[in-house]
Amino acid sequence: MRKTIVISIIFLTLLVGCGTSKKVFQNERIFNYENLNLNYALELEKKLKSEDITRTHKVGLGENIYPNKDNYELEISRDFKRIIKPNFSLEVGYYFTKDSIIRVTTYEWNDLKKKSFKTEKQNLRTKKAFKKKFAELTEMLTEKYGEPTFSEIQSENPKDDGTYRDGIKWLNKNGMNAYLFAFGNPKGSYNQIRLSIYPN
Repeated sequence: MRKTIVISIIFLTLLVGCGTSKKVFQNERIFNYENLNLNYALELEKKLKSEDITRTHKVGLGENIYPNKDNYELEISRDFKRIIKPNFSLEVGYYFTKDSIIRVTTYEWNDLKKKSFKTEKQNLRTKKAFKKKFAELTEMLTEKYGEPTFSEIQSENPKDDGTYRDGIKWLNKNGMNAYLFAFGNPKGSYNQIRLSIYPN
């Protein structure tokens, strides 16, 4: 156990200095769920000065995002919002059981500079920032979990309406699982990245 904690600390220390995406996970133990409980998450969000956006009702997670093979009864998630300048607002959701053990953590990146009207140049700049973020997250998760077990990149061939959904999964039978997916359109006027991480 001590070896696992030391490896996680070293890994997270390396993440701090390796680019903006990796700074998102500074001081977070998303890769090691051993004894990860709600108190840890609440203290972390307090240190990060996140905005508490917790709802008063339960929000379900699709089976694609979290299969919940053990049929856990999840409580109302605790949700927080952070600002990741200059491009992103980030919402983090902690889904836990009555014993306060976190079963899945979700992340959602949205455009920080949402405007009713953006120039084509601004949209393309935003699209580039989201594409870079997606690539950095993919690289980081691959470094930790190995090659993905599933990958579908629709952005190379968008739907008729121009929208796409890129999805990559890392499924480990005896470890952690991750599902990273992104929504967008070729014009760059619609962008979002989501990530869910949970132990098997």
